[in-house]
Amino acid sequence: MKYAIAVGLLLAIAAPAAIHSDSILAIAIYGFMAASLAVSFNLIFGFTGQLSMFHAASFGVSAYVVTILVTTFKWNFWLAIVPALAVVAVLSLIVGTICFRFKLKEFYFAVVTMAFSEVLRLITLNWNSVTNGSLGITVVDKPSIWTPSGSMAISSGVAWYYLTLALLVVVYIVCQRVLASWIGRCLAAIRLNDQLGETLGIDVFKYKLLSFGVGSVLAGLVGAFYGFYSGFVEPHYFSIPLGLDIIAMVLLGGVNSLIGPVIGALVLTALPHVIELSAELRIALYGSILIFVILVMPKGIVGLLTSRKNAA
Repeated sequence: MKYAIAVGLLLAIAAPAAIHSDSILAIAIYGFMAASLAVSFNLIFGFTGQLSMFHAASFGVSAYVVTILVTTFKWNFWLAIVPALAVVAVLSLIVGTICFRFKLKEFYFAVVTMAFSEVLRLITLNWNSVTNGSLGITVVDKPSIWTPSGSMAISSGVAWYYLTLALLVVVYIVCQRVLASWIGRCLAAIRLNDQLGETLGIDVFKYKLLSFGVGSVLAGLVGAFYGFYSGFVEPHYFSIPLGLDIIAMVLLGGVNSLIGPVIGALVLTALPHVIELSAELRIALYGSILIFVILVMPKGIVGLLTSRKNAA
């Protein structure tokens, strides 16, 4: 699997040399950001066993905070990311503390996190003086990076391709390092049986909160970049359909690995463009895929490929 990931990364790095279509580059860019969201969500869902509906809210809060700081207060984009992630971290700690102190699980945890996400969406929708309400905020500025020849704005499709690919690699490595450490072993025990974990001396509350916080902050990191690529932020970023999209990506790819959500995200991002679906049909397709995967491929694409390889 490690060799396959390395080969895939090398192909991704070399791909822009062979891709001469801006639309294909755009699909890849959105796919990389969706994959980053899916990988960070799987840290909470697949490896800790918590079905969070707060992930889209973390994404949206960060997108709004960075956009407002840059467009209204003229902050540097890279500096604006720091307070945005701090806000996401504080919100995730508040939401996580409430949920985990009351030991909410499964359906109840999902409903309560969905409620918090909806509260934030309504605040964004109605705080017109700051967020511009339902009209959203248009983003004209572009982040820039330093080069030996001077500052360069990230505006071309190729530049965004490599930036979002680097973002995916960073998110993947952070999650991988967390899971490879003693924290990952504690999370695995909690996922299997949190009550048994407590009897073994694991602080279940602390590790659930840590997983929820890290995953949410990584989603916020993706949100910081998303608005500046798309050129627009709106309350839809907090919506339930976006949360369901993330879940569909993880389930399709496979919850038992980090590479599974990447595959699921890339497939579901590209699919509507390949067969030209409207927004309504795309939601119906995602729902159908969820049902199909749950009934026929509960381990997702990666699990199916792994089981066939082992059988051979």
